[in-house]
Amino acid sequence: MTAKPDSLLTLIAPAALEDNLVDLLLALPAMAGGFTTHRADGHGREIALVGANENVRGRGDRVCIRLALQADAVQPLLAELRAALPDANVFYWLTPLIDCGRLS
Repeated sequence: MTAKPDSLLTLIAPAALEDNLVDLLLALPAMAGGFTTHRADGHGREIALVGANENVRGRGDRVCIRLALQADAVQPLLAELRAALPDANVFYWLTPLIDCGRLS
């Protein structure tokens, strides 16, 4: 039986990187067993806007990827992502996961 996840890793990346990130995570099932993706808008001075559409809207198209995993798996996973995408503009944060599970 695998240990219950105790951490939630959130990755925020330009939407153009979504396929690359998803492919990388799917190729690492021992580290990233499952994850959720959804569209997000990036706001703020540090958000690089790409193209006329983003500049007109004043927000950047982003993908948000969330992974529930064990805390000791986070740094190895981030190292894999850094190695595969060394120049990628990916922001992340890590939060404690108090509980998770299936309803049935």
